[in-house]
Amino acid sequence: MKAAPDEDELRFPRRDQALYRAVRGLAQPTSIDAVARRMLGISPRVERASRIHHRDLPAPDALDTEAPLIDDPLMAAVVRARAAVPRWEAAWHFRGDLRVAPGNPQVFSNHRFVPASLSFAADSDEPVWRHYRRQIGRSPKQSVERAVLVRGTWERNYWHLLDEVLPRFAMASALGIDPSVPAIVSRVLLEQHGKRLAGTRFLTERKLIVQEPGQTVRCRELFLLRPAAFPSHWTPAVLDRIPQDTQTSVTAPRRRIYVRREPATSVGRTAESADELDGMFRNAGFLVVDPALLTIPQQRALFQDAEIIAGINGAAFSNAIFRSGRPLTIGAFISQNWMSTVFPTMAKVYGFRFIGRVVPTSGEGTDARVIVPPDTALQLIDALRGP
Repeated sequence: MKAAPDEDELRFPRRDQALYRAVRGLAQPTSIDAVARRMLGISPRVERASRIHHRDLPAPDALDTEAPLIDDPLMAAVVRARAAVPRWEAAWHFRGDLRVAPGNPQVFSNHRFVPASLSFAADSDEPVWRHYRRQIGRSPKQSVERAVLVRGTWERNYWHLLDEVLPRFAMASALGIDPSVPAIVSRVLLEQHGKRLAGTRFLTERKLIVQEPGQTVRCRELFLLRPAAFPSHWTPAVLDRIPQDTQTSVTAPRRRIYVRREPATSVGRTAESADELDGMFRNAGFLVVDPALLTIPQQRALFQDAEIIAGINGAAFSNAIFRSGRPLTIGAFISQNWMSTVFPTMAKVYGFRFIGRVVPTSGEGTDARVIVPPDTALQLIDALRGP
């Protein structure tokens, strides 16, 4: 059984907690759901027979790129641990009785769980046995002949949209999957990102099968695609599907951008004294903007010319991919209650410079407001400007 996590472990997201425990030399927990996944899983033979693509990619720390600079030694150690993890991607073509569960899109092939359908086991909100019971029971189902699964584990989040979901469209095309094969998306994705995706090719290049909340999708053929973590090699194909929208004044070229987190468009981690912080960055020559209010074509047009992006560590830094292949410096205020390793690791893969400052919060919980002391803000601005 898992021992109760200590205070430091709780400062990290769930997927980073295993890395934290490895850094500290603590035993990794064995959960009942992990045992269930193994017991209900498909056999290795079936998995290998269904695989149509596999590619190994170097761990981030093997790349000749700059290491992230983070002022908290514990977080820096966990980032290094994540950067040492090898990356891989794969694709499968399953035939038979295929079921795609609602929520986290777990897949069952002939009533056996497909482990690769759960990109991050630690992120599963619902145990596999509950999905197993639902998919063999009388829960609402939608039946189709064949499909490509492009859904992701946390598709509601903008980072996971760009990092997990959109690369699947590029993979499907590159692997030669017939364009007439429809793509399974969720109602949640369309409601969360539909307007944002307006003008791109993602929602039009294939017919869409919309999976409603609580509904299982059943099909006879299913293409399951799993991009690598930080799939920078798919970024050019993703960008090809995103036209540049230069019609709005906010997307005029800017070299320095401060991304503001607004309460109406963010899940917590907004800044105390946000107006004062905005003013400090404006005085340093930064455009202050909430990118959540823009479409993806508008965000591409805005961020593709940025040389510095700063803000509270969060999904807005996903827009760094629009600088792929060109220099970029990211400056992050990192909540002491949510020390996510995502964007420092992303920066290592893409060859960006990353400078992080861990800052206190106004309360408990991962969504607590962050407190950025003025001297910390000035120090980060000076570091971003460089020597």
